[in-house]
Amino acid sequence: MHLKFLAHGTGSARKAAKYLLGAMDAAGKERGGVEVLRGDPHQVAAVADALPFEHRYTSGVIAWAPEDQPTDKQIEAVVDAFEKTAWAGLDFDRYAWTAVLHREHGGGAHVHVLAARCDLETGRSLNSKCP
Repeated sequence: MHLKFLAHGTGSARKAAKYLLGAMDAAGKERGGVEVLRGDPHQVAAVADALPFEHRYTSGVIAWAPEDQPTDKQIEAVVDAFEKTAWAGLDFDRYAWTAVLHREHGGGAHVHVLAARCDLETGRSLNSKCP
């Protein structure tokens, strides 16, 4: 398993959400499947795009090699652990995020994460990734 935060975050979160939900990957190949595991990508994008900050969202990917072939239970456990780590100490209603599973032909899987960089209670900027 590999976790990588992407350099995106200053552009349109709506476009990022559209990519996450799309049937095609960045190379134009059809995905094996798309499933929203957490949150609402459109709602997260709306929150992020409304923020006055330069860096309005964080995106990342949790990926497994095709030979790993993680089970649904394993994927859920990793997503749960990611959430607990990324927003440690915050109640779930203080952050907006989504996790979208992409299945690959041949058994691979990866989960895209999109999060608004804002504490919903205080309105202050929130960075959920390690520097």
